[in-house]
Amino acid sequence: MANKKLSATKLLKGILFGSVVGGTTALLLAPRSGKETQAKIEKEVKDNIKLVTDVKDGAEEVQLHAANVQYLSETLLPEFIDETKKSVEKFKFKSKYRIKDIEEQIDKINTELENLTNDLEEKDI
Repeated sequence: MANKKLSATKLLKGILFGSVVGGTTALLLAPRSGKETQAKIEKEVKDNIKLVTDVKDGAEEVQLHAANVQYLSETLLPEFIDETKKSVEKFKFKSKYRIKDIEEQIDKINTELENLTNDLEEKDI
């Protein structure tokens, strides 16, 4: 996969090579006068230079954002994970006693229901 990776340098070389080939072909096959052809070539060269510059700037911007994301993930994620683990442990600790209290209350309710049921059966109601 590393061999197939497209680097900015390869991309710029490809664009430059394509520009030269395209310009040469246009020059040889152009049905225009020399000055018209020269003006057209000059415009195409300027356009291609602008394109290469834009691509280079875009690649640099992507690298900058990627570095920023990497930095943020290296600094923020460990802290986030630690805080989340602490919160989960804190919740488990607190909920353990609450669950115990709830289970005791349910046992009391069940006992009272059994007593009530027995009392009602004894009274034949």
